[in-house]
Amino acid sequence: HLAVQLARARGAGRVVGAVSDPAKADFVRSLGADDVVAYGEGTWGAPVDYVLDAVGGELLTPALAALTPGGRLVAYSSGGGTIQAYDLLVGAKSVVGFQMARIARGEPELYERWRRELWELFAEGTLKPAVHGEFGLQEAAEAHAAIESRSNRGKVVLHP
Repeated sequence: HLAVQLARARGAGRVVGAVSDPAKADFVRSLGADDVVAYGEGTWGAPVDYVLDAVGGELLTPALAALTPGGRLVAYSSGGGTIQAYDLLVGAKSVVGFQMARIARGEPELYERWRRELWELFAEGTLKPAVHGEFGLQEAAEAHAAIESRSNRGKVVLHP
């Protein structure tokens, strides 16, 4: 949900959010998405220049198909998945992996600059983290179930 807000803040011309359940569409639109698609839908509408993939797995193929020729998919999930080389070649598309921990370790100055920028966007109200729910440690199983079922809208907070 923060990626949608950040894309809007950074001037993306069109922001499309993908949801596991169509019931989440209004929530994602409220964050700044122009369009919302459900994971299982056949087409994701007009092609986009970039896809930020936080899910992986079986969603990689439709995410790649949603790109314009020359588009880029940025994978930052741990969901794995496989894509066909032909799907990259036919549209001159690319896939790149992204891991914030690598930036923090390898480029600490860049990490620090991004950290400051994100806090500034939060302070000015441009980034608004959504909290689905807060759970005590004794409710850890319930918190995990919300994430696993993908029923959460925003972050799940677990208080030790």
